[in-house]
Amino acid sequence: MKIIIAVPDFTREAHLKKVLPLILDKLNKKGMSDKDMEIVIGTGLHRKPTHQELEDNLGNIADRVKISSHDYKNVFYSGRSKSGIPVYLDKKLKNVGYIATIGVVEPHLYAGYSGGVKVISIGLAGEKTINSTHHPRFLDHPGTRICSLKNNPFQNFIQEASSRLPIKYSVNIINDKNGNILKIFEGSPKKCFRDAIRYSQKIFEKNIGRFIDVVMCDIPVEKGVNIYQASRIFNYVADTRLPVIKKDSLILVKANLQEGFGKGLGEKRFMKKILEMKDPEKTISEIRKSGCLAGEHRAYMVAKALRKARLGFISEKASIYKNKGLPFLFFEGLGEAKRYIETNFKKPKIHYLKNAFTTILTKTK
Repeated sequence: MKIIIAVPDFTREAHLKKVLPLILDKLNKKGMSDKDMEIVIGTGLHRKPTHQELEDNLGNIADRVKISSHDYKNVFYSGRSKSGIPVYLDKKLKNVGYIATIGVVEPHLYAGYSGGVKVISIGLAGEKTINSTHHPRFLDHPGTRICSLKNNPFQNFIQEASSRLPIKYSVNIINDKNGNILKIFEGSPKKCFRDAIRYSQKIFEKNIGRFIDVVMCDIPVEKGVNIYQASRIFNYVADTRLPVIKKDSLILVKANLQEGFGKGLGEKRFMKKILEMKDPEKTISEIRKSGCLAGEHRAYMVAKALRKARLGFISEKASIYKNKGLPFLFFEGLGEAKRYIETNFKKPKIHYLKNAFTTILTKTK
């Protein structure tokens, strides 16, 4: 019997070197052999990991089982969802006998919360599926929102698309603000995910009783490698149920940006759209009228965040991006950013987030 273990890409800290040996041992005890197993990394439309990244994140797991990365072109057609989305999935999932998933449960812009079977329905999906689920008709739906699960068409699709597969076992990891394991839930996919969500809602969602002028955001190193990934934080702050920012607020993200805009197909599409962006309102209007491809959707979300606040990065590589006509502010260090704040705000209310991916601020009424 062929066994697939689907894991997230390395922009999420799933502690795979620690978790995977335990899962392999558990499956061995159920009579499953290492030679029948394959670990597939759910990269979606993002680039495949480098050899060094595989070594850093998986250690010597490759000595036990086969490891591969998803290829969004090597997919099979699984049918259509109830909402008409074409479901294309990695061919490795076809005729498989047993699937296990590993996920990191944390707030997610579209799914409400990541983790669960998202690693299958999006991480191992084909381009047509990802394009369809990242279209404005999904992204603009009132239920498609960070920390929102009720009537969320994106999350509903994730559950429906994966329901056709023999997913028997799930591990959902919850990290603390420092990226260390806080809690692990394991078991049947649906119950495991529900339990992880209930726990997560208590620790990730925070109410604030006032508006904030400047939100300073730290993020994990792996999520600050490029502008595509790091720019997601702008929406994590701007697109909550009741945002804590005002029109003239500033959202700053500290990130290395060592890969520039990013190297995957989605990142390249994002870069092209951002470089073309002269007026956020025009970008929003054009994409709503003509649609967009996955990757371009990130530019669409940036444009929506620009309606609500000024957006900027603090990075040692800021000088590369200054005066390039980009819709972001760039600061080479905290000192430069503070001088900008002092010049543009009078007695600003500043809020610091140690990990802006895991602290979701909502304004109390």
